[in-house]
Amino acid sequence: MLSADNLGVFVEVARSGRLTEAAKHLGLDQSTVSRRMSQLERSVGQRLFHRDHAGWTLTDAGIRLLVHAEAVEAAIQAAREDLLDSNAALKGSVRVLTPDGFASHLVNPGLARIRQTFPELAIELVSSNQHTSLSTREFDVAVSIERPAARAVTVSKLADFEMGAYAAPAYLDERPPICSVEDLRHHQFVWYVEGSLGLPTYEALFHAVPNARLTILTNTISAQVEATQQGLCLGYLPTWIGDDTPGITRIDNIDVSMPNSYWLVVPTQFARLARVRAITRCLVDLVADRNGLRLAPGHHTATTGA
Repeated sequence: MLSADNLGVFVEVARSGRLTEAAKHLGLDQSTVSRRMSQLERSVGQRLFHRDHAGWTLTDAGIRLLVHAEAVEAAIQAAREDLLDSNAALKGSVRVLTPDGFASHLVNPGLARIRQTFPELAIELVSSNQHTSLSTREFDVAVSIERPAARAVTVSKLADFEMGAYAAPAYLDERPPICSVEDLRHHQFVWYVEGSLGLPTYEALFHAVPNARLTILTNTISAQVEATQQGLCLGYLPTWIGDDTPGITRIDNIDVSMPNSYWLVVPTQFARLARVRAITRCLVDLVADRNGLRLAPGHHTATTGA
């Protein structure tokens, strides 16, 4: 008969790949962990691990069992968290993976609000602009610029936004006037290093401004904003960021807008966890309160009783 306790030990060994590390994390001795794994293999009638000097790696049967074992783990965690009485009682950690602009201009400024609501939760923030293929071991909640093609996750559109061209006033005073998209051939842009984000997002500038000339290449929104503020070149920024940034102005007499979206991604196995649901609600609330971000249908703020 399968034991939930043995499945929990199995998950830890599968994740760590080493008996000693799994035992240390579980607070058990190594012989107990080894005995539990032997019991589990007898229960299922198959070898679950390849054992060698390099560590313990899953067999095909072990890989199949891991899916079910993680589901059991998530169900137990969800049941435990559902019994908590208040936000203050939520504990543990939540790893949030977002694009760098979303992190630096929305999540980071909202951290005080999140911490005030959930003082015992540890928030792990990881910035990445390439989310087209996500491993569910990398995050508990993710926000992606493009809809990812990951398995075992729930994906929903979080928000829509627009892109626009920006410049420092001094830059505009010293350069040829911009009265049409064609005039942009006399100007240069700061943009992403090729390969630093998904191809559709990378090409957005070139769809809006054919043959756009690049003078500064970077992999972060923050560096693009700074280059634009210093008057070094034009910036092509999400309007919800650009309109809120001091020292630059949107060039709104020409149409270079491009629609874009953020996608909310949660591993299916974590979707019922109270702490994951709590942080997801926080992200929705932050989006709803930010000018220039249009919350997608289906998402509701805490004030609407979601």
